[in-house]
Amino acid sequence: MLPGGTEITRRRQKPSMATSAKEIQRVVNDSKLRYKQLPTRAKFMFVFSLLFSLFLYWSIYKIVFTNDLQSESFLETDKCPACYGMSACGFLLTDQVKLTGWSKLRFLDFVNVKNVHFGKHVYKEHNVVLKKLALDKELVEVDNEVCKDANREAGCDIARVIYKASTPYSLKDKPILPKHLNSLTVSMFSCASYRLLDRMWSYYKERLNQDDIMYRDKVQLWYISKVNTEPLLMQTFPAREGWPFPEYYGACGRFTVSEHGGRPLQEFYHASFVKRVDIAYQIMKMALKMTENKDDFILYWTDIQYENFAVDAGGKVRIIDAENIIVVDKMAVEAIKPRGWDDLYESDFDECDGENCITFSTNNLCRHVNSDHNYYAACRNLLSQYGSEPGMPGGLLHDMPDYAKNDWELDGMLNECARPSKPKGRIIIKERLIEALDHLRKVKSAKDINVNILDALKSKDDSKANE
Repeated sequence: MLPGGTEITRRRQKPSMATSAKEIQRVVNDSKLRYKQLPTRAKFMFVFSLLFSLFLYWSIYKIVFTNDLQSESFLETDKCPACYGMSACGFLLTDQVKLTGWSKLRFLDFVNVKNVHFGKHVYKEHNVVLKKLALDKELVEVDNEVCKDANREAGCDIARVIYKASTPYSLKDKPILPKHLNSLTVSMFSCASYRLLDRMWSYYKERLNQDDIMYRDKVQLWYISKVNTEPLLMQTFPAREGWPFPEYYGACGRFTVSEHGGRPLQEFYHASFVKRVDIAYQIMKMALKMTENKDDFILYWTDIQYENFAVDAGGKVRIIDAENIIVVDKMAVEAIKPRGWDDLYESDFDECDGENCITFSTNNLCRHVNSDHNYYAACRNLLSQYGSEPGMPGGLLHDMPDYAKNDWELDGMLNECARPSKPKGRIIIKERLIEALDHLRKVKSAKDINVNILDALKSKDDSKANE
């Protein structure tokens, strides 16, 4: 700057509001003109891309910032007591459980027809499974049956109308009886007894008052029995007492919450033979527990396939689908003493055209205190060569090594269990089969094979000496 000169400062002039508006209008008009000049196909792709981007950003927002389990409309709590209970609402509605994986995406619900969702407890750090217990159309059918029973049109206000349906209304001043819970489908209450009902009430998490059974409790129980008795079975025969089910946490609206059982059994079809033998051993021990126990109840498989079982990280096998399990009260049968009640009821083998199936008579299962049905179901559909699901022929113990066949006669015992050659064949063979599986699951080398055989022979010699 020259001496005595004047300092000159230049600043860029900010555009006025009017200028900015004109600029925006010019850009918009230019974009409109360019869009109009595009070919039809390009216009379609542009619109599709725009909508897809909006949908993608919306999905990301839903995944990151929202939790559907905090929504009572998603849980359908407004339909109670035509629901499964409210005991789990406390930790679902307070954001303690979050959906995981694909279960976060609601647009995939049309693929998830079984209504099974997966989640994780935020504080306890364990995985859970949330089930709606039926297909959406099945729930609509049950609701419409209730509406019809109450002389209302389909789609009625089920929460209000259920109290006016004939059976629930009759329970207002009377106890709910086993006959009220029998349905046309095979379920926990197909052979219902008073003792079973008493046991169920003593474990039932949804009771409003532990000192009394309220009208709402009876109506809710009746509704669950029409949809799916699995949550009732898992409560009545809890995992903490050694029953082979995941731990049951409770219900909220039309969702139940239980422990995640692990990976589905079908994923272990190609596992090592030792691993498969261990799983087979656990399944046979399940069959034994469900048939013979200190509680004098028999739990019968009537639907047994790979997808009914899961294996957790520790290798423990559990039943994750218990919808079609029948419960028989041995004390009730003994009290009534129907003809042949204490004779062994033997299930008949069925070829089923080379496919998996179980042939049984509900009436016969309900009238006997002794049966080989669970051993038949496990061997016929899962363990023996007759077990054949799509893509999984030859049963879980397929490709059996020679030492299992020759030293333990495992294939012969499995066949006898599935298709016995003589009366009481399954009952005779089951203990030997369980013992063989127990030894074979510990085999890790050829040395172990010889040690296990010698141990088994020694135990047999010791038992004979004791006799």
